Amino acid sequence: MRSLGAALVLLAGCAAREAPLPVPSVEPGRLRVVARAAKTLGSVQPVAVAVTNGSDEPLRLDARQVYALGADDARFAPLLPAEAARRAGGRHLPGAVRGGAIGAASGGAFGALGGLIAGAIQGGIGAAVAVGSAVGAAVGAVGGVIGGGSASAPDVAGFQDRALPSTTLASGLSATGYVYFPAGDYGALELLAGEGTLRERVPIQPRP
Repeated sequence: MRSLGAALVLLAGCAAREAPLPVPSVEPGRLRVVARAAKTLGSVQPVAVAVTNGSDEPLRLDARQVYALGADDARFAPLLPAEAARRAGGRHLPGAVRGGAIGAASGGAFGALGGLIAGAIQGGIGAAVAVGSAVGAAVGAVGGVIGGGSASAPDVAGFQDRALPSTTLASGLSATGYVYFPAGDYGALELLAGEGTLRERVPIQPRP
């Protein structure tokens, strides 16, 4: 029992040191993006991404048009979730909340949802499950401590569930999820939206 308690204390301490991934607030007329690297899994580099549409019109978000930028701005296309799961060698993504769309990304409602999402990312699986119970399956988030476990079979379903969705993002809404790249040293993320008419480039934050 003592060893179990010590392990739980250690895990809690690790979770507390993880900074939450902020979901961008609405900025009128702008598409806002934040990105942070997760732990490398096998030969895959997952990147947690949050996107908020501040324009007046719905925007088409295509996860295949999110690119990692390496040295000399070399562009790397994302892996499909199934391929990423295979390359991860059976390792699991962190957290228990699916990628998806987040509603009411403005005012007090957004503040409450944003707090819950941050709690899921910071607090681990238990907090992630609480988010699901509190705001329902329609709310997606990059959940759990930025880390990962291991397993023998590729976690295809998990990689698909937690991926950044390809969707039409209505005005004032946000989307979150992982984008997967071959393992490498990336400094920035470039996202094309609105059938390629909008381009946002942001730094990839390192793991805390």
